[in-house]
Amino acid sequence: MRKALACLAALLILAGGTAARAETRITLSFTGDVTLGGVERGRSNPESFDSYAAEKGYAYFFQNMQDLFLRDDLTLVNLEGTLTDSTRQENTKKTFRFRGATDYAKILRIGGIEACAIANNHIMDFGKQGYQSTVETLEKNRLLFCGNEYDFILDKKGVRIGFFAFQGGYLTQEHIQGIGQRIARMRAEGVGAIVCCFHAGQEYVPTRRKWDQERYAKIAVQEWGADLVVMHHPHVLQGIDVLDGRYVFYSLGNFCFGGNTTIRGQEGNASVRTLETMVLQMDLTFDDAGKLTGQEGRIYPCYMSSSATKVGGVNDYQPKLVTGAQAEGVIQRIQADTAFDMGAIDPEEGYLRLPWLAAPEEKE
Repeated sequence: MRKALACLAALLILAGGTAARAETRITLSFTGDVTLGGVERGRSNPESFDSYAAEKGYAYFFQNMQDLFLRDDLTLVNLEGTLTDSTRQENTKKTFRFRGATDYAKILRIGGIEACAIANNHIMDFGKQGYQSTVETLEKNRLLFCGNEYDFILDKKGVRIGFFAFQGGYLTQEHIQGIGQRIARMRAEGVGAIVCCFHAGQEYVPTRRKWDQERYAKIAVQEWGADLVVMHHPHVLQGIDVLDGRYVFYSLGNFCFGGNTTIRGQEGNASVRTLETMVLQMDLTFDDAGKLTGQEGRIYPCYMSSSATKVGGVNDYQPKLVTGAQAEGVIQRIQADTAFDMGAIDPEEGYLRLPWLAAPEEKE
């Protein structure tokens, strides 16, 4: 039996033992790919993200999710694309080049989103100027971000959490060692937990890959000591693992994704469909010294469009929570790539609860 299953089965016993948990709880929300804007050649089309922004206003995009995001301590999305008002240095060799106006950063603030991961295969679609514009725009709008050479620390309620993001395929052994040193310095500065995001895996494949996704998860947890691993890039939902007492999420799918005007999928393969997505909420708990004591979570089933119900349907760029059979369909896609039984959605709360995992004891 896989180590993840054995670990989870043992720790499930602790699920009801809340009395011994620390009082300090930090709630983090994560979503999949968010593209503010879209492909350059289609920006003026009436079905484009830009046309929706002009017609419906900035509050439109996350209005269904705002209440959920405002109740947490931090919401982090994968920002899949650039924020720049210039088309200079456009990489015309790529089929898809994603750009949004710098003003679109306000969409995130209005929606209750405080942070972005920017390590992905679209952040350089408009070269160095696009990258620098994105960084400067996020800073100007007081949005936290991590990726590539950037990381950040969340200081909240007397505890500190460090955030990193990396693009798969660019991690040499030298990089791996250097990142380990950066994380060690954070730990020395009193950071009690580390969150690592990766952009890895195969697009439009509903199962994780061993050679990159599982490998990166092991590097993050076993070499760097990361406490939570969240991945993006496949555009579809993938499964969950428990690795040495830490949760690993292999793909959160698309979310508010301006890169496609319709819902994508594969003809004759119903398992590949971008419509289903999720909001992942994780509660990290800490003792009085700011040390992580454990983690548990909730999966909120969602659709990436409020209008669509099938492949080819309209992407209206407005994610929504779903219930009933639609919600069960979301969970089934995650379960198909998950070795342990995830359980069922709470019909009253509308989410699936992930059980408590106690933080592993530190090695001598």
